[in-house]
Amino acid sequence: MDIVLEFVVSDIFKSSEFYTKYLGFTIEMTEYDPISWMQLRNGNTIIMLVTYDYTKKDIIGFKKNTKSTNLYKFCYDSLDKVKELYNILKKDNKKFFLDYRKADYRYEFGVYDEDDNMILVTKLTDY
Repeated sequence: MDIVLEFVVSDIFKSSEFYTKYLGFTIEMTEYDPISWMQLRNGNTIIMLVTYDYTKKDIIGFKKNTKSTNLYKFCYDSLDKVKELYNILKKDNKKFFLDYRKADYRYEFGVYDEDDNMILVTKLTDY
């Protein structure tokens, strides 16, 4: 079984820019006119973006748009990539919930995406 994350977003283009520019995803496909669904890929990792308006129409009783308290972890193989990403996000004045740090068995930082989802970027270590 694979887990594919589908983020319900307020602005699909701002959200796709965040994931492509900062986290290295590419847009694999889009659907509908106007575009209200996208599939993005980075290696073996797939995420989907869908607009809140489309989701409300598609899923009767879908909850009201609320601030997310979910934590999504993106694990990288390269510590240099994690440091570089942190510096780029800092330079672009993105909002962080966790500054870059060394923790037990990992280096990590936490940043909010365009819809305030909590994105934890990490590199695991042996020590």
